[in-house]
Parts: sequence; C-alpha cells; structure tokens
Amino acid sequence: MRFRIAHFFCLSILALGFILASPSLSAKRFGAYAQNSVSGYVYGANRQRLADLYIELLDEFGRTIQRGKTTGAGYYEFRGFGSGAFIVKVFGLGTDYEEQEQRIEIVNTVVATPDGGYRRGGFDDQQLDIYMRLKPGLTPASVAIFVQDIPPEAQKLYEKGVADVDAKRNADGLAALRQAIEKFPKYYYALERLGTEYIRLARPESYKAAELLLAAAVDINPRGFKSWYGLAYARYSLNDTAGAMSAIEKAIEINSSSPDALLLSGSLLRGSKKYAEAEKQLVKSRNLAKETLPQVHWELALLYGNDMKRYADAAKELKLFLKANPSAKDAEHIKKLIADFEAKAKST
Repeated sequence: MRFRIAHFFCLSILALGFILASPSLSAKRFGAYAQNSVSGYVYGANRQRLADLYIELLDEFGRTIQRGKTTGAGYYEFRGFGSGAFIVKVFGLGTDYEEQEQRIEIVNTVVATPDGGYRRGGFDDQQLDIYMRLKPGLTPASVAIFVQDIPPEAQKLYEKGVADVDAKRNADGLAALRQAIEKFPKYYYALERLGTEYIRLARPESYKAAELLLAAAVDINPRGFKSWYGLAYARYSLNDTAGAMSAIEKAIEINSSSPDALLLSGSLLRGSKKYAEAEKQLVKSRNLAKETLPQVHWELALLYGNDMKRYADAAKELKLFLKANPSAKDAEHIKKLIADFEAKAKST
C-alpha cells in the first residue's frame, strides 16, 4: 500500500456534523441541522492573505466540529451547524504566526409549531476575518514577502485564476493562470500556484508539468518554501527519490517547523530504508501537527509495523489515525490491522 500525502493539496473540508442538544430543544424536535455559516479571510503581516493554513470550527467545549484549510486567497468557510457559542481556531503550523482563536455567537430564532415541535425562524451567516499575530521577536518588516513588479494585465489574470480555482471552476482557473505566465514568464506566484494545481490533478503528465513550473519558481525565489515543498512532492510522485530528497531538504532548511515537510521527508527516508532518521522526522511532524495531520500516524504505523517490527507502537499509531480521521474509508480494515498488530506484540 503506497502512502500518499494528500493533506497539503487537498482543499476539501471534513464535515463531522453537529447537533446542539438540550432538554427543551432536542435534535429530534428540530428535525434538521440549522444551515448557519461563518466565513472570512485570514490575514498576516502587511495585510497579506494567508493561504493553506489549517483552520477549525470548535464548539464551546473545544471539540472540533469541522476542519479545513484556507484557500489560495486566504478564504475559509464553515456551513451546516446549529446555533450556540463557537470558536474559530487558526493554526500557525510551520509559519511565523502564533495560533489564533476567535469566539463567535450563532443565533437562530426558534418558533413553536402547533404540533408541539419547533422550527427555525432564519439562518445566521456571519463574516469573521481573522488577523494573525506574529511570533514573539518578529516584526512585519522581518517577515519575508516576495515582491515583484507585475504587469497589470498579468496580475488581473492571476487574480482571476485564483478566484476561479477557489470556486472550483478549475478549467477556467488553470487557463487564466497559464495566460498570466504567458504575459509575464517570471511571475513567481503564478508559477507556484499553477504548479500546485497541477499536483492536485494527480496524473503523471501533470506531475511533470508541476515539476517544471515549480523548478522555475524556486529559480526566481530560492526562499520560497511552498515551491520547494511542491517541487519535492512532484518529484516524489514521479519516483525521483533523490530529486525529491534534495528539494525537501531545501524546504526544511527554510522552514524546519513545517509538519508537512517533515512528513514528506520521513516518508522519503523510510522508502530509502533509513528507518531511524525516518522515525525522527515523523515524530517531529506528529508533535508539531497536534492531531491536524492524520497521515503522519499512518506513516508511523507503517514504519513501526512493517519495517521496525514494533507492533505495539504500530497499533497505537493506527488508533491515533482513526481518532484524528474517524470517517476513514477503510476504518474496519484498519481496526483489523490494529488487532493483528496487538496480537503480534503479545506473541513477541
């Protein structure tokens, strides 16, 4: 079973569902979830919109209701939950920013019906923009932001491409990003975004295209962490282990606290049979991710169970994988693997 690190490029939100239960207003009497929503943008230094940050919607007790990532334009959205007090939590994993939480109150009008039930009197759609705080010791001037003098026509095409891709109009979005690069071939952010989108297509020819685009991006901006990470992933997907390792080392050199980069590094080291080094990178990734990255538990389980014969540790990691990813498609098969590993641990 070949492991694939899909979390960095996957934009979909894991909807776990939520019912606000109380003695007087039960889920049964409501009959359906309220279609409330909260959305907005996440900003960093110099009002830069921050892409690919993990973000969660929590209930008032701190339990995760929904989870996702900000889009390429720094946008997030949660929909389909009940009323009450909630927390929007943004993680600064692998960035210059601290973790940030903001509370929000969702209120629906509740009207009694003649049959003794209740109905909603309206929905609550709230806009909540979040401004991240820099880590201690950092200032807006010290945060690296790559700046280019972009021709206006190319910039308009780039902005259209990002908006279209974020709205799932992929064909239009990719075409606009390609046109932006045609107008300005050294357009760093357009090269990076188009390369990232080609990786999402997950086809051999798209991985090759992504490699070419992202190699051009790091040539223009050698300090571009996301471009180095994407280049490593594209090469990994093309079975170029040496090239992927070289690129991921560059990414970690720029940002050594990225759980995603450490996870990919650990996977590559495991594939090269450097098990002790792989464990070191994967454990770092797990400790930094704090349950936002279920795949690291899966990769550790493979390392412990298949390569290091540490069956008890393998079973533990699979349990953590299911806890962090309760909707996993192969949950029953994974439970069987846990039982098998636990049995092996007792017999050795």
